[in-house]
Amino acid sequence: MEIEIIQKVRKIKINKEFLKNKLDKLKQVINPPPKKIIVYLVNNKTIKNLNRRFFKKNIPTDIISFKYSRNFGELIISIEQCNENAQIYKHSIEKELIYVIIHGILHLKGYKDYKEKERNEMFSVQDRIFSLII
Repeated sequence: MEIEIIQKVRKIKINKEFLKNKLDKLKQVINPPPKKIIVYLVNNKTIKNLNRRFFKKNIPTDIISFKYSRNFGELIISIEQCNENAQIYKHSIEKELIYVIIHGILHLKGYKDYKEKERNEMFSVQDRIFSLII
């Protein structure tokens, strides 16, 4: 699995070595992995616009996943929202980014979180993967 991270917002600093290390571990856990994922780190305004355009929700969110094929997808992540979440959950921005990247990859693999039962199953898998690599 190839994961490319494109950081569009520079005002929030991230430890890229930490991310790279954890993403390397993630590649060994996700089976079968998508072949290529592009991760865009954007601001709340950008993700809010995308959320409104594609999902008719006029609010920022932490992540939006776009699956283009079985082997390729994009994850759009609000680094600002992740930074707020990291403060709420009292961990680093890097750990929050890993957590939402796992969430996005699960969406690319077909997991859904629209209904409570789906959400519970997805978050259970997400938490298990997170604990394995962090």
